[in-house]
Amino acid sequence: MATQRTNITTSLKIKVENGTTDAGAVKYATRTFSSINPEISDEDLLAVGQGLAALQSHDVVGDIQRAENATLVTA
Repeated sequence: MATQRTNITTSLKIKVENGTTDAGAVKYATRTFSSINPEISDEDLLAVGQGLAALQSHDVVGDIQRAENATLVTA
C-alpha cells in the first residue's frame, strides 16, 4: 500500500533577538508566518524570508526555516 501526504501546511520561521533577561543573557523569539503555499520552491521561500528578515526591528539570528506539517494516510 502506498502512503500519501495530505493536509500539507507550510510556514516560514525567522529567529530574532528579543531583548535580554535580568541576568543579561540574550532572549530569542521566533517570527512565524503561516499559510504559505506548500508549492513554493525553497529558493523563493528563502528570498521571501530574507525580505521579511530585513523588515524586522530586532536583529535576525540563526536560520530562516521552512516548516511543513502533513497527515499521512494509506492510499
